[in-house]
Amino acid sequence: MTSTKEEDYDPHKHRNVEKPTSYLDTMVHMIKGSCGAGVLAMPEAVKRVGIVTSILSLMFIGFFAAYCMQLLINTQYRLCKRHRQGYMAYPASMKQSLLEGPIKTRWIAPIVYYFVDGVLILWQLGICTVYFIFVAENIKQIMDFYSIEMTLRVHLTNVLIPAILINLVKDLKLMTPLSGISNLATMLGLILVFYYLLEDDLDFHTDMMYLKNFVDFPIFIGTALFALEAVGVVLALEYNMENPKQFVGICGLFNIGIAVILLLYLIVGLFGYIKYGSAIKASLTLNLPHEQKKAQSAKGIFAVAIFLSIPLQNFVAYEILWRKFNHKISGKKRCLADYALRVVLVIIPYLAAIAIPRLGPFISLMGAFCLSLLAVVFPAIMDVCVCYGEPKRYGRANIKLIRDMILLVIGLFCMCSGVYTSIIEIVTGDENTHPKPDNNSMLF
Repeated sequence: MTSTKEEDYDPHKHRNVEKPTSYLDTMVHMIKGSCGAGVLAMPEAVKRVGIVTSILSLMFIGFFAAYCMQLLINTQYRLCKRHRQGYMAYPASMKQSLLEGPIKTRWIAPIVYYFVDGVLILWQLGICTVYFIFVAENIKQIMDFYSIEMTLRVHLTNVLIPAILINLVKDLKLMTPLSGISNLATMLGLILVFYYLLEDDLDFHTDMMYLKNFVDFPIFIGTALFALEAVGVVLALEYNMENPKQFVGICGLFNIGIAVILLLYLIVGLFGYIKYGSAIKASLTLNLPHEQKKAQSAKGIFAVAIFLSIPLQNFVAYEILWRKFNHKISGKKRCLADYALRVVLVIIPYLAAIAIPRLGPFISLMGAFCLSLLAVVFPAIMDVCVCYGEPKRYGRANIKLIRDMILLVIGLFCMCSGVYTSIIEIVTGDENTHPKPDNNSMLF
């Protein structure tokens, strides 16, 4: 039986957050964390599967992503309640859940702890890599029009120093103005984008409605999940929130944020695909006319908005690594190590962008591998193990176990199929690797 002390303990009341964020601050951060380069990738994703399939699939993926995230947060809360702790980080809660699960899973718990840490860091740095490429590509198009022609890698290098400087912002509370500016820039950029989408008659054809090649479906799933599931950021926001209970639940902040983001993605994806058809590129801004001032403004505004999102995405990787060794450093070395880590965490995605400066396939690969694990597979495994130590275990007819097994199978399928497709596109250097000649790439 669950003890009375455990029932009375509320982990949310025992968190030690120096500068908690308000409901509004958290909502601003969440929308900014999910409305990055992904929203501009949706038209290309819709092209892959057609309008009907994309609408139905995106609605399902939105519900699925929200459900898995709620499951993860709830499982972490139950663990904290059981062990009377204010908070457990993702890797620690994964390790503890395995230690409390079936005996055969316990030996792998210490290994999985570091694996989860590694995947979280890889994912957040992967997002920063995508942002580097996005910013550089849009700046390049603007500069090329004015005959200031440089390679994409030179533009990436020009972005590096400003990115390092802005990444020195130290906490989420101080990042709120940056996220606010970024959100306003995104809204203004979207207004300009919609001006071009609706400027002339939309060129709609009935063949746009349906899925033409099932091989493209994993790419679509990857793009959608990449856009919707900012796992590390979401967990950081929930932890830093002034009243974490407002974050979860049917009408909680997270579900409201996901609904807003999902609607935005559907609108941009559908209108972008109908406007440009098979000519749509990996980012919608790259289809805007190079010679028009408003189009150049839209590209520049989006470049600024995405650039200002880099510190928020980098914050998670920094927090994970800083917790590992900050207690081992003191005095002046502590401050130096802090800034050195922040600089290194900008240089790594910069080098990755230099090595693979192709937006679509990189998004696909990162999303397929990292988010399938972080947002689906790991939460399912955690819930199986945590339920194992509870009085009623998996409920009547083992319904919880069946649910978690279904989530596990779906997550592994998304990971394997998406990684395979993305690697083919990266290795061949051709985003049109399938029989259908107008394919591009993007994922999770």
